[in-house]
Amino acid sequence: MDADQMDQETAERLLAGGPLDASAGPRTVVLLLTAIRAAPRPAELAGEGLAVQGFRRARRKRRHEVGGAAHRDE
Repeated sequence: MDADQMDQETAERLLAGGPLDASAGPRTVVLLLTAIRAAPRPAELAGEGLAVQGFRRARRKRRHEVGGAAHRDE
């Protein structure tokens, strides 16, 4: 099956969340979905807390600069 020619039934089956095997659809799509469904490794989450804090800080600052309402981001 060509990735550019995936039918709706195949797409729905791939996105349903069940287990995937190599013949479930286009190889590149199956590999992508398998990777994004995998649990994160500890090293991938190492800076998550700091990243979230930075995002929230920037968002609050942006709201303040444009005169937005004072909402809590947490």
